[in-house]
Amino acid sequence: MLVGDIPRRNARRYPTKTALVSGDTSLTWGALDDRANRLASHLLDRGLAPGDRVAVSARNCLEWPEMVFGLAKAGLVLVPLNVRQSADEVSHVLGDSGARAAIVHTDQVENHGATLSGLDFLLEISGREAGEDYEDALAKGRATDPTPSTLTPSDVQFILYTSGTTGRSKGVVNEHRGMLAQVFDTTISTEARHSDVMLATTPFFTAGGMVRTLSWLYLGQSMVIHPRFDAEAVLAEIERSRVTFTTFIPTMLHRALRLLEEGPPRDVSSLRRISYGSAPVPVGMAERAMELLGCDLQQRYGLTEAGGQVTILTPADHRRAVAGHPSLLTSCGRETPHAEIRIVGDDGQELPVGEVGEIVIRADSVARGYWNNPGQTAKTFRPDGLWSGDLGRLDEDGYLHIAGRRTDMIISGGFNVYPAEIERVLGKNAGVDLVAVVGVPDPEWGETPVAVIVPTAAVSDRARFEQELRTQCRDQLGGYKQPRRYVFRDRLPLGPAGKVLKRELRAELGAS
Repeated sequence: MLVGDIPRRNARRYPTKTALVSGDTSLTWGALDDRANRLASHLLDRGLAPGDRVAVSARNCLEWPEMVFGLAKAGLVLVPLNVRQSADEVSHVLGDSGARAAIVHTDQVENHGATLSGLDFLLEISGREAGEDYEDALAKGRATDPTPSTLTPSDVQFILYTSGTTGRSKGVVNEHRGMLAQVFDTTISTEARHSDVMLATTPFFTAGGMVRTLSWLYLGQSMVIHPRFDAEAVLAEIERSRVTFTTFIPTMLHRALRLLEEGPPRDVSSLRRISYGSAPVPVGMAERAMELLGCDLQQRYGLTEAGGQVTILTPADHRRAVAGHPSLLTSCGRETPHAEIRIVGDDGQELPVGEVGEIVIRADSVARGYWNNPGQTAKTFRPDGLWSGDLGRLDEDGYLHIAGRRTDMIISGGFNVYPAEIERVLGKNAGVDLVAVVGVPDPEWGETPVAVIVPTAAVSDRARFEQELRTQCRDQLGGYKQPRRYVFRDRLPLGPAGKVLKRELRAELGAS
């Protein structure tokens, strides 16, 4: 099976069923497959060949899934661009990937149009300023499936560039078969249904967005697309479209819950499950969510190089947590059906239960490697599994507890300090909305932990609140793990997937 078979098969089975909705526009499965075919055939007619790379710069829009499927049908390789990237960053991605063409939403022409203009040709969604009108291109395309007979599951489906925390971003190469393995694993572990109505608010151009596009449509579900997260719009959409499933990050969940508590009543009874990631949620928030939203919660852990998620903290785990086992919520769950996880030391030997080491993953969804980077590929994608660069431990029940990125680990006075451990302690406080712990240079200790806190609106006296947090850490953490400084902010820098950009905090705090 190939990625392009998803719309083709669903168009055969459910031709008149709604596949996509965005604002006042909707597409049936028959229309989605037809548009994907037309896009694919037009790009091939313009001179592109299977294996060529096509960059896409667009916020969430109705066209994203049809671009994913259309490029896959043509055997072309999708290169998603982060809409927040600078011209220099985009130039690096284009040069490294060797992209020949691009599709850009008119909203991104000002940001990326000039950089993309050096490619062979551009298609522009909802405009003509930078290139050929997207709808005109589809009208020229053929309504037949152009999938080459030579296309195989081991061919590349997309290359996603990492955030570049250790230098220039690297392109992670994902194959058709790896992404379909992730789809099967996700469908099983999340108990997906054909009748689900999915609400997409997080970006399509991330690893999670690419997985979501395939797994949320694989069974012929319906997907409602929002250009960005807005808590009021999300709650109204759940009520209007009878949404059954969506993905939040904890900050999104917090904002939605606050609106439910303070705003007018909403009928969210259709919602059966919310998936969240990027950080754990406190027990109190989980309990509030299950009560106010009346739905199940699940958490998942994964990374771009793994092709998506490899653990799940199930709804049953969340119910156990609020019923008296709160430590479950400090984990990100157990292996999904298709994944195997080991914790290893620097020598590659598996560590005993409870010891912190590097997370090594084996799964059919693991990416092929890094584009044009054989040295880093050999270091990360090894015969014994994917060396994730994340640190963690497995408890006696097989639950994975993340300690943080290896590059985030703080060495203070010769001791290893894991930011995630401190963040979990601070996150228990009801006055903490968001927290991030980073290491900054220290003349005496080498490095020292600094806690950056976004307090809730209920916190009026920050000096008193800091003393409360210091006491909490002294009671629950060893002396060498104590944050030496507490910095309060109104917000934290977040990446497109909702993860805190710790490199920006380290740079800011280290210079102060």
